[in-house]
Order: sequence, then C-alpha cells, then structure tokens
Amino acid sequence: MTLRLVMGAEKKPDFKKAQEAALALLDEFGYEVPPIDPVIISRELGIRVYFVEFEKEDDNISGFFSADENAIYVNKNEYAPRQTFTIAHELGHKRLHEEWLKSSDYKVLLRDQSAAPKDPIEQEANVFAAHLLVPKFILQKYKDIASIQELATLFMVSEPVIRARLKHEYGK
Repeated sequence: MTLRLVMGAEKKPDFKKAQEAALALLDEFGYEVPPIDPVIISRELGIRVYFVEFEKEDDNISGFFSADENAIYVNKNEYAPRQTFTIAHELGHKRLHEEWLKSSDYKVLLRDQSAAPKDPIEQEANVFAAHLLVPKFILQKYKDIASIQELATLFMVSEPVIRARLKHEYGK
C-alpha cells in the first residue's frame, strides 16, 4: 500500500453534518448511557474491525478504512482509548465520506502529520467520533459528578477527548 498525505484541501468542514450523523447513529442504536462501543456499532453495520500490527515503517498509522473490504484496520499497539477513537473516526469516514473512501483521492494518513488536523475531511471525522463517543446529552448526566479521569474511563476515551468535549472544541 502506498501511503500519501491529503494536502491542500479546498472545502470547509461541515461540523453540523458530522454531529448530526453521529447523533443519528446513536439514536439508531438506542444508546443512552456510556460507554458507546464503536466496534459493536461497526460490526452491527456489517463493517469488520481488525486489530493488526502494522509493518515497522507504517507503525505511525492509528488505523484506516478499507472500502474494498468494508473493514476498519486498527493499530493493535495503540492504547485502548486511542483505538476507540480511531474506530469511531474511521466509522465517521464511512458514514460521511463513502464516495471519497472509494476514490483515488483517499489516502491513509500518518499519525501526527501537521496537515491532517487541517484537512476538512479529517476534521469532520474527528467531530463525528467525538460526538459519537461522548455525546453532549449523555455527558451532561455525568459531568458534575465525575472527574475528568472518571469520565474518560466511563466513556472509554482519553482525557484530552473529555476535556475537548467539555470545552465544546468539537462543536456543541
């Protein structure tokens, strides 16, 4: 597989669309309490999820979606909250960007690439993942009675994701 970066994205991210897609999926599955398990959701949608060890030169990949196989591949060497977010992020691509996933424009991004967070498609997938894993209507039930560490454990995400959701950095 050739790995290339998405560069020079021209469109603006549609955060509302990403948020609404995540909430629709939560509604479809009837989630009202944490944790939200993106592996279960993916598999119920017919998407296979594989935890794999990437080649040493590709170990800085958190995961990717294979449209040909309708599968999410996740780096098994990442810590669990990172894997959870990665699966939700890739599920976001499937729900929001299916045509792009099937196109020659789709590229697997390397973790910690400076261009990735600015790419609108990646931003939308991040917003989808944050709203899927830590929806505001569920977070509101716990935010005043649990610490950030407890919330992270409860929602199966990292503390930075909880902090961002509390600050509305991923939208409302």
